[in-house]
Amino acid sequence: MNHTLERLNKLQVSTWNMLKINDTSVVIDLDGMPAYAGNPLQKKYSGLRISREPALEVTENPPASLRDIKGYAAAFCNYRLHITLPEGFVAKEPIVLDFHLDGSNAFLSDELFICAEAGSSATIVIRYASDGGANCFHCGYTTLHVNTDANITLLKAQRLAENHTGVDATEVNVDAGAAAHVVLIEAGAEKSVSGCSVRLAGNGASADLDGAYAVNRERALDFNYRIEYKAKNTQGNINVRGALFDKARKTAKSTLDFLPGAAGAKGREEESVMVLGSDTINLSAPLLLCGEDDVEGQHATTTGKIDENKLFYLMSRGIEKREARKLIAMASFNSVLENIVPDSLREDISLFIQEVLDNAN
Repeated sequence: MNHTLERLNKLQVSTWNMLKINDTSVVIDLDGMPAYAGNPLQKKYSGLRISREPALEVTENPPASLRDIKGYAAAFCNYRLHITLPEGFVAKEPIVLDFHLDGSNAFLSDELFICAEAGSSATIVIRYASDGGANCFHCGYTTLHVNTDANITLLKAQRLAENHTGVDATEVNVDAGAAAHVVLIEAGAEKSVSGCSVRLAGNGASADLDGAYAVNRERALDFNYRIEYKAKNTQGNINVRGALFDKARKTAKSTLDFLPGAAGAKGREEESVMVLGSDTINLSAPLLLCGEDDVEGQHATTTGKIDENKLFYLMSRGIEKREARKLIAMASFNSVLENIVPDSLREDISLFIQEVLDNAN
């Protein structure tokens, strides 16, 4: 039986329907898909509180852009995890969740709740991958609460097989004096829907939302990234780098939303995409919404092709054209990759992107 997931990644302020950018949908047949029964935690992390029960925190309503994804993830949910970082906890190594889908664990709908209590610090990595030989589907929703003076890096990497579909959303709430760094990597799936909304709820809260995507062949990516400024002197930036090949399609929505009362807030959103195929479809809708006078906001979207001078230079050094194009494309991701630590994690993410580049026509 086919299930249609509608109204995904809704643009905060709708535009003309003919542009086909206001929202998206996916159709998936779940019949015969075994539910996920794996364990993404491959090791024990001392000092954490981990539960399979729902989170107890009372939260605000989810942002409208993510509400439908949250509803679908809850309705289909077959895996739930609640992680609490106690007050003052400092992780000595990244906390890693590896979800792998295959013929025995084909359908994953996960609800993840992460609470970083006051003064805690950690890097949390969530990876989704799948085997192409089975029919698989992922739908998930992650909620991250960064409490006062905590400092959290959350990295999510999507590298599902090219014949699979993924729908994922991340909601982040940042309290006074806290900092969040969210990194979203899109390097897989036949169609991927990715949403993220960061709410800067406390005075002096800050967040960086970085994204990197590589889309090849006839694959499609729809993402919607948003930062909401609710309190005074908050700072939040969106930085996305991407590359499109062959007949790939990408739809990007990014929003800076300055609410009344966010005096002194500052934000910037920027997307830069390199187009390396004559049949690609590249749609972008950057929004800057302002309900407060005393704020600073900037947004920019750039689309470009390979710099012919750089290409000529590399080819003059004996590098064949196809390889030179990949080197230049890979270098375009540096502003995102250079902020990923530790080095071993950065190398893993670089390999995900490099694999897409290698498989482009």
